[in-house]
Amino acid sequence: MSGKKLFYLSSLVILPAMYLVFYVVRLSTRGQGLERSLKWEGLLLLATLILLERIYTYRSSVSQRSLLTRDIIANVVNKYVTGAVTAAVLLPILLLLPEHFFGRKFIFAAHEQLGPFWFQVITIAVSVSFFRYWVHRLQHSVGFLWELHSYHHRVTDLQALNTDVSNPIDFALRNVVIFLVLGVIGFDPLAILITLPATGVSASISHWGADVKGGFLNYFFVTPEVHRWHHTANVPKGHRYSVNYGVEFSFWDILFGTFHLPQENGQVVPPERIGHPGGLPDEPNYLKLLLAPLGLYRPITRVLGMPAT
Repeated sequence: MSGKKLFYLSSLVILPAMYLVFYVVRLSTRGQGLERSLKWEGLLLLATLILLERIYTYRSSVSQRSLLTRDIIANVVNKYVTGAVTAAVLLPILLLLPEHFFGRKFIFAAHEQLGPFWFQVITIAVSVSFFRYWVHRLQHSVGFLWELHSYHHRVTDLQALNTDVSNPIDFALRNVVIFLVLGVIGFDPLAILITLPATGVSASISHWGADVKGGFLNYFFVTPEVHRWHHTANVPKGHRYSVNYGVEFSFWDILFGTFHLPQENGQVVPPERIGHPGGLPDEPNYLKLLLAPLGLYRPITRVLGMPAT
């Protein structure tokens, strides 16, 4: 077998292998405490994806070196700060609602009321993916939500390091709020923690800038081949805002008619160019990404005596 053919075959195998390995890794760290898990497990996935991007180089990759500072800041903020801040702000409010209406802390007083453990895991996975699909779709069609989300679409290439390049409010709406709501409903915390890996790993791998093939997985998971079409600079005909809104699973797009993955001679055809559909350039200034959608960038930079570029 030639080296070229072997390399191609490995590009078919590496994607399911990554899903499996890192699901097991994330699952195994849940009993070790959140703090310890955050210290190495998320970074291990990111480092592995970055390394393999160098091996399975995507032929249309665009250098992102000039954006390294922004990408690092965005990763730190959204991986380790956004969730905690969102919980601190929203959780007291969410806990007041069942206490006011039901006279107790959670909507369902006992985890068992929501069904067997295995059923809760499946319910959480389906609920999270359904919620994230529709929130993501709204982030493309509602003006203010698009203002927050559009910075994520100004990247000119999908790479592991820019997965979390997103305004924290935008990130929280899509990735944090649903888990807080499920906790308040009364789902078993262990069931939520078991389900987290499936959603987190798939979402991270979708932004992977490696030339790997999804094959049949394209129709279940949001693989890099599927997600590149979501980030195309030219929205496919017949779709108003974008395509492939699923965050982890692609079957919602198939069900609701937003799935797009053209093929030619049995091979997936990639988009011509990745970028903002309105032609806006990538934004290297993290402070602008953070404050501009809220109308605070110019006032704050003026107060600080900084140039509002």
